[in-house]
Amino acid sequence: MNSSQIKYSISDIAKLSGVKAHTIRIWEQRYGIVKPKRSETKIRYYTDEDVKHLMNVSVLNRNGIKISKIAELCTTEIQNKVCNLENVCCTHQMTMDQLIKCMVSFDEMLFEKILNAAIIQHGFKTVMLEIIYPFLERIGILWLTGSITPAQEHFITNLVRQKIIVAIDGQVVAQNSSTKRIVMLLPQKEMHELSLLFFAYLFKSLNNQIIYLGVNVPFADIQPVIDVYQPDYIFSVLTSSMNMKQTIQAFTITAKNNKDLKLMFAGSQAFQLSKTKLSNVYCFSSLNEVIKFRP
Repeated sequence: MNSSQIKYSISDIAKLSGVKAHTIRIWEQRYGIVKPKRSETKIRYYTDEDVKHLMNVSVLNRNGIKISKIAELCTTEIQNKVCNLENVCCTHQMTMDQLIKCMVSFDEMLFEKILNAAIIQHGFKTVMLEIIYPFLERIGILWLTGSITPAQEHFITNLVRQKIIVAIDGQVVAQNSSTKRIVMLLPQKEMHELSLLFFAYLFKSLNNQIIYLGVNVPFADIQPVIDVYQPDYIFSVLTSSMNMKQTIQAFTITAKNNKDLKLMFAGSQAFQLSKTKLSNVYCFSSLNEVIKFRP
C-alpha cells in the first residue's frame, strides 16, 4: 500500500505520537495544529503528513516550547526547530520519534542516517537495548491495535534485521579453548527473528561460534545438526503459544537424548520449558539475564 493512501484515526495518531487524543482535540480546536480530513461518509481521518507534523509539534512541546508559540510557526519553521533541537540534545526518545516518522513515510534513507548516527554516538549494543528494543515494543503494540499497516511493520523490522546481520558479520571469532559452539534457531511456528539475531550478535561478540539455522526450523532437523556439529548449546527464543505442546515435547526429547548439551530458552513462552525440570534445560526470565549470560 502506498503510504499516501493510509488513513489514521485520532486513536491511531495518539498512539503513534504519544500525545493523548484529548490533547490532540484541544490543539485542533484552540490552535489549529492539525486539521483532520473527512471521508465520503463524513468520518474524520488523518494523513501521514498530519502524523509527522503532530510528532514534530510533540517534540517541541516536550522540550519546553508552549503550544501557543508553536501554533504561530509554519510547518517549515517547526521542522527546522526540531532539527536544531535534535542536533543539540538527541535523546533516545527523540530518536524513537524520528524512527516512527521514517516508518510512517517509508523513508529508508533517513532511517539509515538516524540509526547510523545513534550507533556512532552510543555503540551498537546500547542502541539495540535502549532504542531499538523499546521502539520495536512500541511498533508491536501499534501493529496489534491496527494503528500501523503490516507493510509499515515489515518495512521497519526488515531494516533493523539488516543492521543486526551487518553487526554479526563484523564480529570476528578467534578460536580458543573457551570458545563455545552455539546452535541458534526458532522452531516450527516461530517467526519473530529479531531477538534471536540480536542474541547471535551478543554471543558472537563474546567469541563464540554461532551456527545460525534461522526461523521455523522443523523439529526433525535439530538432531542431525547436533550430530554433525556437536554444539555446546542450543539457544532459542519462544514467543508463540500456538505450537507449544509440540515444542515442549520435541525439546524434551532433545534434552534427554543429549545430556551433555545445554538447551537455553528466552522469550515470553520460555517458562513453558522450565516445567520439564531437566537439568540441561535453562529458561531465561528476562532480557537482562540473557545479556549477562556468558556461555
